[in-house]
Amino acid sequence: MGSPVLLTDVAQQFAGRGPARLALDGVTLSIDAGEFVCVVGPSGCGKSTLLDLVAGHTRPVRGSVVVDGAKVTGPGLDRVMVFQEHALFPWLSVRDNVGFGLKNAGVADAEREATVTEWLSKVGLSDAADLHPHQLSGGMRQRAALARAFAMRPQVLLMDEPFSALDAPSRDRLHVELQDLWQETGTTIIFVTHNVREAVALGSRVVVLSSGPGHIIGEVAVGLQRPRVVESDRVVALAREVRGLLDAADQLGITAPRGGSEDGHVSI
Repeated sequence: MGSPVLLTDVAQQFAGRGPARLALDGVTLSIDAGEFVCVVGPSGCGKSTLLDLVAGHTRPVRGSVVVDGAKVTGPGLDRVMVFQEHALFPWLSVRDNVGFGLKNAGVADAEREATVTEWLSKVGLSDAADLHPHQLSGGMRQRAALARAFAMRPQVLLMDEPFSALDAPSRDRLHVELQDLWQETGTTIIFVTHNVREAVALGSRVVVLSSGPGHIIGEVAVGLQRPRVVESDRVVALAREVRGLLDAADQLGITAPRGGSEDGHVSI
């Protein structure tokens, strides 16, 4: 079962050549253990920054980030990231890539091999275990990345637009497979995306951020039966509701760029 996550009045800023720029400001968010939360918002709203804070890669300039009752002060094996790029090591086989984190964590050989075999089977890559990343399709590479992440048995899985570079059929299949893996493991998932339909298809709840400095402008609970697909009429209807929050922010002067996901803006 996953761990609860609590962000309280979180602010983060980055220094550049000019004055320091706030990426997030006043974010308070409570995520239950085992919840699947999607975060959407325009480019530059701090979505990836939020994931980095929970992962412990950076620390907030204000507020606190707490996972399972403990303040986050740095990275930990209880939190694992999955990125848009699969980040597989090209010189390692699929099997060794999936087992890489376990090996670094000091897991015994027999246990590591059993865990890797189990997760390769779960993601449908048993027959590709001895191949290298360049021999895999984009969808297969992202499956390997998922297997590597879940094999670590994280309490919190942080996903930064992991399917945005895939073709539509591969993305749709991975949507269904990720929902199955989440339901099986009970892992807490925080999933960042520009695509509103993807957020509704995957999340138990969709959190909407304003443009930077990002802060929460609304949430939409998703009570639809699983598995869900982005083409579902109910998914499309709820996606319009999420889009409406962003439109309302526009009218209040909180700019939320529009457009397709290919140009880095929020898409429906």
